[in-house]
Amino acid sequence: MAIARKLLVVIWHVMSERVADRKADPNMVAFKLMKWSWQLNDWQRGGLTTRQFVRYQLMQLKLGENLTRIQRAHQMSIASVEEILALKPELRPIE
Repeated sequence: MAIARKLLVVIWHVMSERVADRKADPNMVAFKLMKWSWQLNDWQRGGLTTRQFVRYQLMQLKLGENLTRIQRAHQMSIASVEEILALKPELRPIE
């Protein structure tokens, strides 16, 4: 029962605050996002490539700011923050 409660608390924080679990491994999250993007078509990814989709989702989660590559059996690069901000200027912080 305690495990279920802890999981529910983590899910509530992620959903309500739109932030990742503070103990989340950015590389693992990025890899899961990449796998998810492979199952989506261009329209479902919002016209973004897989590299861009992964960075966009990481930005939404406020996770992996310094991540440039996904480390698995081989390295896969992801888009830069600047590339996503050029495509989606609404993500720029208000100064």
